[in-house]
Amino acid sequence: MKTEIMKTLLAFEEGYKTRRLNHLDDFMKLFSDEADTQMIGIGATIPGAYEWFTGKSEIKEIIESDWTYWGAVHFDLENIRLTEKNGVAWFSLCATLEQLESNEEAWTFYENQMKELFENKDLSAHDRMFEATHFGIRRIRERNLGVGHEFPMVITGTLVKDNTWKFHTLHWSMPVD
Repeated sequence: MKTEIMKTLLAFEEGYKTRRLNHLDDFMKLFSDEADTQMIGIGATIPGAYEWFTGKSEIKEIIESDWTYWGAVHFDLENIRLTEKNGVAWFSLCATLEQLESNEEAWTFYENQMKELFENKDLSAHDRMFEATHFGIRRIRERNLGVGHEFPMVITGTLVKDNTWKFHTLHWSMPVD
């Protein structure tokens, strides 16, 4: 059973490694069709708000963004913690995000993300200012660290058996810096 699960994880890794936008629809087949399928990004704090994506269409949008603006994600699958029981599997693994290039196009994208943070009425004015400032400082820090720098991450998730193993929930996290 773990061999089948690893096939899904290896396909996920390959997608993030090659980042071929013309294969994104095929890549999305790795995700469950269930309406509550989620991908929770490194900046998420509130379900349904910033970087908390529910459903395949929202998940597809963030993956397209990752593949366009992010660097290469390297998964440590040799040291994965993986458990399966009754058609559900859960895992945790370490990864790194390698900055591949100084992507000038990303700055407009980041600016729009900051605007979304400022417009989030679920947060107080103080929290909006804090989150947007932290986001902006982090993007500037990433750029200043330069091409080739690797940021550590942890990825956890669950998969469900539906003919093949598919992701139901993914959560990406980075240590606070």
